[in-house]
Amino acid sequence: MKNNTMKHLIPALVLFICWSCKKQIPQKTGAPVPEEDTTQLIHYHKDLTIVNWNIEWFGAVEFKGNPDQQETNVGKILKYLNADLFGICEVVDTARFGRMIRQNLGTDFKYVISAYPAIDQQLAFVYNRNIFRKVQVRPFMALSATAYSNFASGRFPLLLKAEATVNDARKNIFFILVHAKADKDLNAYAKRLNGAIELKDSMDTYFNNENCMILGDYNDNLDTSISTRQRSPYQNFLDDNGHYLAVTLPLNTAGNQSTINYANSVIDQQIVSGALKRWYMPHSAKIRTDVTAVVPDYTSNSASDHYPVSSVYRIAN
Repeated sequence: MKNNTMKHLIPALVLFICWSCKKQIPQKTGAPVPEEDTTQLIHYHKDLTIVNWNIEWFGAVEFKGNPDQQETNVGKILKYLNADLFGICEVVDTARFGRMIRQNLGTDFKYVISAYPAIDQQLAFVYNRNIFRKVQVRPFMALSATAYSNFASGRFPLLLKAEATVNDARKNIFFILVHAKADKDLNAYAKRLNGAIELKDSMDTYFNNENCMILGDYNDNLDTSISTRQRSPYQNFLDDNGHYLAVTLPLNTAGNQSTINYANSVIDQQIVSGALKRWYMPHSAKIRTDVTAVVPDYTSNSASDHYPVSSVYRIAN
């Protein structure tokens, strides 16, 4: 087991170093504005909508439906949601994913996909390039052996840093996209719990008082746990309500579900910190079951077994 773990940790380390060198040169204070940040870009005055969505084995044979139909329907829904940034889980066919983004969202949107060597299900960000500028993306906690284990053997959180340019304001925002360990058994619960402990410790250390959002498939509830007689593994974030706001916590109530197959269970979440707590538009967090208006057979394995989750922010100086 130890040798197998090291076998995957070595390529993960190489990946981290390569991404760090190629994509993470930090912007120096007073540095020239990057080439993309020109008058050619659109300057928006609007509220920002952020969406996370697990698109269930996108393009893979493991998907229970037809991959071509899935591509068509997911594309329709992304266009319908009209978000400014999407955090997407379970991208398998990356070429198909890129084609879908280009065909449905056009040239105003860019995307970046993780390249974790030990897993098939990749993470992806899709964002409006006019709004999110100076974008840098890297794995988060990728040098940690415990994070490797706790996040499904190498499915590390994916970190996107960007300057949000909107409403005549320019604000740095950090998005951390997670796809936590699945299943109800106590071993899986322990991995979610320990993953959340390390995630919060890392955020407290490196992003204290920064504008951050943790979004994605948490694979657990916030009010309790899917594992019997256990607290939410994310209780540490809820307890630190001076720094973190779980905008999806009110959705974690009986009658709501963020997946097709599990009633009374919300496992797709968003937690914010910094000024995002203030910019959050109250009661805007929603489980987007309204996507059935766009894809009427949504619950019949035609797009995903998860519903998208969205929230809205009014960024200001």
